[in-house]
Amino acid sequence: MEEHLLQRYQTQLIEVRQRLIDEVNSAEESLREDINSPGTTSNLPTHPADHDSSGLDEQLAIVANEEQLLEEVEAALARIEAGSFGKCIDCNKPIDEQRLAAIPYAARCIDCAKRHELELS
Repeated sequence: MEEHLLQRYQTQLIEVRQRLIDEVNSAEESLREDINSPGTTSNLPTHPADHDSSGLDEQLAIVANEEQLLEEVEAALARIEAGSFGKCIDCNKPIDEQRLAAIPYAARCIDCAKRHELELS
């Protein structure tokens, strides 16, 4: 891959990484506030499952998803440093430029990504 393209992807990935870090930190802080917020005036001890958990499951899923994306971005940055960015981690063929433009942290070519998804399901 040409050096200017690598630099462009690296810059883009660093920006995405920072946005994800900010979003994860914000979401985790919001979760801490929601979990620790005073809500009842009763002095009786309650189990955490007794509290209204509406929205908490969605927030946890969002945090988990953002953390997964952050790991994928970090892995893509590591591939740039290792000189293997833009090559499929399964078949070692080049990943299509259109795929990288849409998903700059893509680790697999479209064919291997489809196979991988089928294996997971």
